[in-house]
Amino acid sequence: MSSTASDGVGLPDRPQGLDRVRKGFRIQGRVIHALALRELTTRFGRSQLGFVWLVLEPLMLASAIGLMHWLMKHDNPGPIPVFVFYIIGYAPYFAFRAILNRSTSAFHANMTLMYHRQVRLTDVILARNLLEAAAVTAVLVLVIGSSAWLVDMPPADIPLLAFGLLLIFFYANGLSMMAAAASARWEVVDRIVHPLTYLSLPISGAFFAMEKLPPSWREVMLWNPQVSMHEMVREGMFGELITSYFYMEYTIGCVVFVNLLGLAAVRAVRPKLEF
Repeated sequence: MSSTASDGVGLPDRPQGLDRVRKGFRIQGRVIHALALRELTTRFGRSQLGFVWLVLEPLMLASAIGLMHWLMKHDNPGPIPVFVFYIIGYAPYFAFRAILNRSTSAFHANMTLMYHRQVRLTDVILARNLLEAAAVTAVLVLVIGSSAWLVDMPPADIPLLAFGLLLIFFYANGLSMMAAAASARWEVVDRIVHPLTYLSLPISGAFFAMEKLPPSWREVMLWNPQVSMHEMVREGMFGELITSYFYMEYTIGCVVFVNLLGLAAVRAVRPKLEF
């Protein structure tokens, strides 16, 4: 039912309740989609090869890591091919590292877009993060499909595998919001984040399984929620071929907490940014 002004002119209905929420989500979805396309064009130009490179870069790096460990004849749990074991570990970490490293320049690179009422700081971060997550997901689909075809090793538990990947992406998303907010205030943060992502690799759980560690070391390592996420991905991929250790509730709690801190950091820094 439309309302009528005193001069008799009908006013259009305003969305209420769920309709208003759905309209808001549709608008933000279009904004994030436009920001993602803008990010792709900024990074790779209008060349179609640039879009392909978004997937080729993590694929080549992950393949190089897997090939290196295969050539060095590194040990791996059970009958799992060395190449598949290490590429399944490194590809998600590549997304984690890329999301964090690119977050430090997110606000300054998109400052002019903040004049648009529909564009929010969180939209800029989310658009970038979704691109990295989509690229690594495509890589993993290729690797998993190839392993199922070539070595007869399909994923054992696809829902657990997907859930572990989502936790890694959301964990990186929360940290990226904090990094973006901090780097917007202090330039030195940009120089600190990059080396920290490399230094954190040995304790991330990307390159080793918990079953290889002594119980005392295992308990310490599992305080890092990222280790549990990689263990979920491995169990989802390899199933009973590997004994996995992870804390589901603790890891989910850490992901939620980090994202809440990230949202609070973005909200706190916004009034201090100059548009």
